[in-house]
Amino acid sequence: MPEAATLMRQGSGASERIPGSFRDPSGYVFRREGRLFRAIDTDCYAALMALVEKGLWTKLIAAGLLVPTCLIEDPALRQTLAAESPGYQHFLEHQIVPQISYPYEWSVSMLADAALCTLDLQLRLLEAGCSLKDASAYNIQFVAGRPQFIDLSSIERPARLDIWFALGQFQRMFTYPLLLCRYHGWDLRSYFLTHLDGRSLEEMGRLLGWVDRLRPGLLLDFTLPLLLSRKADRSAAGGSEMLERANRDAAPQVMNLRRLRSKIKRLADSYKPRGVWAEYTSTCSYDDEAQQAKRALVRQFLEAARPARVLDMGCNTGDYSYLAAECGAQVLAADGDHDAVEILYRRLRRSPAAITPLVIDLTNPSPAIGYRNEERPGFLQRLDVDCVLALALMHHLLVTGNLSLPAIRDLFYSMTQDYLVLEYVPTDDVMFRRLMKFRVDLFGDLTLDRCRQVFQERFTLVSEEPIAGSPRTLFILRKRS
Repeated sequence: MPEAATLMRQGSGASERIPGSFRDPSGYVFRREGRLFRAIDTDCYAALMALVEKGLWTKLIAAGLLVPTCLIEDPALRQTLAAESPGYQHFLEHQIVPQISYPYEWSVSMLADAALCTLDLQLRLLEAGCSLKDASAYNIQFVAGRPQFIDLSSIERPARLDIWFALGQFQRMFTYPLLLCRYHGWDLRSYFLTHLDGRSLEEMGRLLGWVDRLRPGLLLDFTLPLLLSRKADRSAAGGSEMLERANRDAAPQVMNLRRLRSKIKRLADSYKPRGVWAEYTSTCSYDDEAQQAKRALVRQFLEAARPARVLDMGCNTGDYSYLAAECGAQVLAADGDHDAVEILYRRLRRSPAAITPLVIDLTNPSPAIGYRNEERPGFLQRLDVDCVLALALMHHLLVTGNLSLPAIRDLFYSMTQDYLVLEYVPTDDVMFRRLMKFRVDLFGDLTLDRCRQVFQERFTLVSEEPIAGSPRTLFILRKRS
């Protein structure tokens, strides 16, 4: 079941079913009085109790494979929840994920780590005779730069342990997009946004030629399954016989999952970031004095205002995202350059912080998709931050994004609940001139006074500080109601 729409940070209220939780008959997710619950059926409850009895439940949560979750045992609360959830007697409570993201907003290594989390969880579940009936990438969320599995109603006690019935979905959701990234330079947005459940073997067959099919890395997971699928007997009876042929020996599946785990890791490790803006920190026009001055101004604001949730828009490789996290904020770090986000994510592996990195083009952010366009809300719909850091970003939106200054103001106004930290870049700045190369200059009226005037139409100017050692200016603005 695609679960990524379920754990969004929301306000309190009466029981409210979460969009996107309608696909799974074994349970659904709902909010109640600011808490997040999941109703589960008796089969799912039995599978989870098997994990508890084996001592795996707490170990999986401690290892970070499962989102922190507890079984509701209080009789009074269970009775209340059951009265509001006809047909269900068992309930879980989930820890709320600070920021929901989707695979079309991840970097290559994020998708690979989500795949490894899914495989590691499946391997551990087999120890208790359990399995995942779904292997959707949407069942993974990132918390502090680490993947966690959130769809606990996907855990079952299968009839067979020698094979994994969700393997085909795993390949569509993880292996195939990583193969296309590796061999054909695909981006994850192109892969996922148009195909909600990934691409089938036949679709992949049309995308990959015979040269690709003969690659050793594709034989077991693509070429051979494609050939067999074309010869297989697809009769319903044949499928039923396979399901009824019970086999409790998990060794064959374990061997295949370990092989697949090594393959996923190799695919991710072979990706080399080369994006233009991934090297911005080392090539930008700032000298050390300007960098230190800008950092000091931003830190001064963050320590004084203490925003709880910060969006670092145009985060590059995350220097200011880390600064905001150091000041106690939950940070959403977004950039339109995939490789910059990839480098930030690899940095988070080494130095964990309360940062969720995302690949987001602000001029064309992720749309709402899925059933009734409610199953997976758009990026701006999910956004819930107290402060937006828009550092060295405005000139990109003006020149590359072709947005007017009032349009940029209104965009930032819609994104923040309170503060906006805006860096003004004049037209004679080195980076501005670099963007204007081979373009007609349409920014003759862009001045510091003009910028201040436009933004003050919807924001209150808290402070305005020139950045020492550079021609740039830092505005601290507060949203007007």
